[in-house]
Amino acid sequence: MSITKIKKMLNNLIEYEDCTIIHTIPGLIELCYSKESNAFQVTTFADGNVFSYYDVETASDVLYRALNPDKKEDL
Repeated sequence: MSITKIKKMLNNLIEYEDCTIIHTIPGLIELCYSKESNAFQVTTFADGNVFSYYDVETASDVLYRALNPDKKEDL
């Protein structure tokens, strides 16, 4: 998934913050947006850890790297 598509997906989560939308990548991560904390929450299935990211740029960077571990290109 490209960084542009990831940013669009994250912006959609903010736009629909009153809805509960959860993106799941089986065996890897779960992503949602928390209106209460104004943060993207990423849960890793490998260890169950929950990470919060407070802006689109940081969240998109983390998600891009998780989804494209073999790519060496700059964002």
